[in-house]
Amino acid sequence: MVDFRWSMLNKGFTLIELVVTISIICIVLILAVFIIDIDMFYLEKMADEFAMDVRYVQMECMKGETNSHRISIDTSNGCYHVYDIYAIKKTVVFNSRYQIDYSNQNMESVGFTYDGSPVNPGTFTILDTRTNETKKISIVPTTGRTIIKE
Repeated sequence: MVDFRWSMLNKGFTLIELVVTISIICIVLILAVFIIDIDMFYLEKMADEFAMDVRYVQMECMKGETNSHRISIDTSNGCYHVYDIYAIKKTVVFNSRYQIDYSNQNMESVGFTYDGSPVNPGTFTILDTRTNETKKISIVPTTGRTIIKE
């Protein structure tokens, strides 16, 4: 004979089973969101950082009488350097899937005069090689204004 009370008690899940299942689902979701957030805004972050570095160099050059600060692009290594007189003050290296390019014909470093006008202005392009998305940072030749284009 079948005991109906025993079969009625075994129709649900225990509290431990529910907690373990919900915990596993939460961990998987957290990892997925974290991975998406890392790559999603990297291009915008690097474009903003580069534009801030250009503005920093411009302000430092306007403070002094000499053209002591400049930015140099190293396209082969995927990075750029901020120079203070002759020493490297900051180096920014892009992830391997991103490339930086400079439209200046001489490929010389960018600096500014004491009045804020740029020396060797041009357009910098940051390319995401996986999605082919680009950000362009232009330095206006006469004013030195820095513009980020989509």
